Amino acid sequence: MDQQTPPRTPVLESSPPADEIKNHQDGFPVKGLGITGHASMPSNLELSTSIKAIVEPEAVAMTPPTQLLFPKAVLYGKTINRLIKLLQSANGLDKIIRTIQYTSRLVAHIMLLRNLHTPTTSTAAASIRRQFGLTRRLLRCFNNLGQINATVNLIRGGRQRISNDFVGYILELIEGLGYTGFGIADSLGYLPEAGIMGIPYKGVVDKLAFHFWLYALMASILGGLVKVIRLRQRLEKYRSIFPTMAQVAIESKSHQTEPTRETEKGKGQASQVMQELPPTPPDSPIPTTQESVNDAALSVVKSLEEQKFNIGLNVVGNTADIIFPLAALKFNGFSSLSDGVMGFAGCISSAVGMRKAWKATA
Repeated sequence: MDQQTPPRTPVLESSPPADEIKNHQDGFPVKGLGITGHASMPSNLELSTSIKAIVEPEAVAMTPPTQLLFPKAVLYGKTINRLIKLLQSANGLDKIIRTIQYTSRLVAHIMLLRNLHTPTTSTAAASIRRQFGLTRRLLRCFNNLGQINATVNLIRGGRQRISNDFVGYILELIEGLGYTGFGIADSLGYLPEAGIMGIPYKGVVDKLAFHFWLYALMASILGGLVKVIRLRQRLEKYRSIFPTMAQVAIESKSHQTEPTRETEKGKGQASQVMQELPPTPPDSPIPTTQESVNDAALSVVKSLEEQKFNIGLNVVGNTADIIFPLAALKFNGFSSLSDGVMGFAGCISSAVGMRKAWKATA
């Protein structure tokens, strides 16, 4: 090869490190695609920006956000895929319909208070409430099969659970049996409501469904409170043993960003020593260095805090839901609640359920 001819650009899949690629590119007489005799390409094109981001990761931070269109497209595609998964799942579709149902109920009550209601809007609100309610009851008929299976598995593993956590197991068992009984009674009550067939003692079946729902919600709320208290105690123990969250985060970041100043000879000696040491088992719970101790403490504390937050949200949603069986069973003070209160409580519980269903699509 002629010495004056610049070397060819290697293929990106088998390219050497970024420094060598940069040295090769410095020899190009023309910027852009590296072809002699052609006009230089504009530097602000998305293609050149994407190539530059692959070759030189440092250039991504200096590139204006308007030029980085590819990551936005990937993020948009992931969001669309998660939305499709949400719509395809029965639970996600139920939460979407429930949100629309109780939002329309709340909006209809607000319009009624402000004298904005017309016969057309009243009919539309009543139709949404009835038709969406029937649709959700139909979806719950199929979801009940999974609940029955979970309850049966919970009963099978009762001996071990009772020895480990008696209170938690009893509350979880009551919750599972309550939702199972509610699903069966609600499915039977759907048949006459949809005009399919009549059943004897329809009023008793509907009342029984609300009783099962009430017991399940009470057990879920008590079980959630017990879990939150236990998680709080575990967090206090971890924080008393390990450094605080802020200190752990600072130490972990400093260890990750601090540049190593060892020479090549020192690196070789360190690698030789590491090769001579016996390997650490992959499932060993004991970290070997202070950095791994801090990282383990940080991950455990973050996981416990996330669990406590999610369980607390479920308790809030179930507390909002408990208004509906109490009102249906005509408990004192709950039978006279307005549509605005019922719609607001339904919006809160629907938001909690929607968040849980959305996180399940990740």
